[in-house]
Amino acid sequence: MKKIILGVLALLPFAALAQEDYTISLRVEKVSPKAKAYLNYKVNQQVKQDSAVLENNQFVFKGSQKNKMKAFLLLSHTGAPISELAGQDQVAIYLEKGEIKVNAIDSLKYANVVGTPLNDEQQQMIDLLEPFKKATTTMVKEYDNANGDKVVQEKIKSEYAKLQVRRLAQIKDFVKMHPGSLVSLSMLFANIDPVKDVEMAADLFNTLSKQVQNSVNGIVYKNAIKQSRMIKVGGLAPDFTLKNPDGKEVSLSSFRGKYILLDFWASWCVPCRRENPNLIASFNLFKNRNFDILGVSLDEGTKGRQQWKDAIAKDGLIWEQVSDLQGWESAVAKLYNISAIPANFLIDPSGKIIAQDLRGDDLNRKLKTIFF
Repeated sequence: MKKIILGVLALLPFAALAQEDYTISLRVEKVSPKAKAYLNYKVNQQVKQDSAVLENNQFVFKGSQKNKMKAFLLLSHTGAPISELAGQDQVAIYLEKGEIKVNAIDSLKYANVVGTPLNDEQQQMIDLLEPFKKATTTMVKEYDNANGDKVVQEKIKSEYAKLQVRRLAQIKDFVKMHPGSLVSLSMLFANIDPVKDVEMAADLFNTLSKQVQNSVNGIVYKNAIKQSRMIKVGGLAPDFTLKNPDGKEVSLSSFRGKYILLDFWASWCVPCRRENPNLIASFNLFKNRNFDILGVSLDEGTKGRQQWKDAIAKDGLIWEQVSDLQGWESAVAKLYNISAIPANFLIDPSGKIIAQDLRGDDLNRKLKTIFF
């Protein structure tokens, strides 16, 4: 389950030199008089919110910030409070000096956002990627309609892979043509994972202006690249200690001398749960050959603790499990620069990472080269 790095980071402010006085005019053609709009952004790690009601066929927000920053407009069609929305109908905007015009028919998901340089650039990027979005939707339908025809499905998968190559090329071109744009940095966050594609991420990041690189989000991305180069195949796996469901402390170093698969997952992660039967098969096949697994859960809080324990029991996971129950704020997840799960690292008896993100038959094939 992919967790693009944006998340909370998307709301972090970017460095700027002048006061950013903004006006946001939101017009929705088909909207209830009861509707209410919300503006959601972050300042100094604190979430800030503003709201507006429908007046003269529009919602208007006015404000001032020291920094340019990314924010989100949310629309409640019933006037419900923002706490009940869960972000269903929203659009990303940039708060910066000027009048920001947001126009939509009936949903903010398809809104047009223009009026200031950053928002114009963001809309340009959205328009560039729209054909790829439509093509992807068509391919997904064709794949489903193939009714298991492997020949047809493999052809569609091949076409999809080529489509993604062209889409990535568009993103790269945009970033290179807009080195001073915060939109370019956002595109890197959303599309170039510094864990999976560290060299590509570094190359594109280095094309950005120093001002963008040294912005708050720029520093986050730079540090992610730096950390990724430390956590890589051939490097030593950093040690850590977490508690298992019984409260016992377990250290990665306690597995030294074995081949260990360090597996990051969560009870709510559907792809992780689907992968568990493959891990069980590998564990049973190689557990007597100096192989073990250590699961690290990104579940969160008291409720997450129970869901984690229930998932372990339901999936029949018989290897050691640990967690700090901090979700994506897990210190170990950050240590290993985890931005998406499932994720795993195969570590040799000396503590060296020898493979990464082995799924399905890939793990068995790798282990067979070691033990057979």
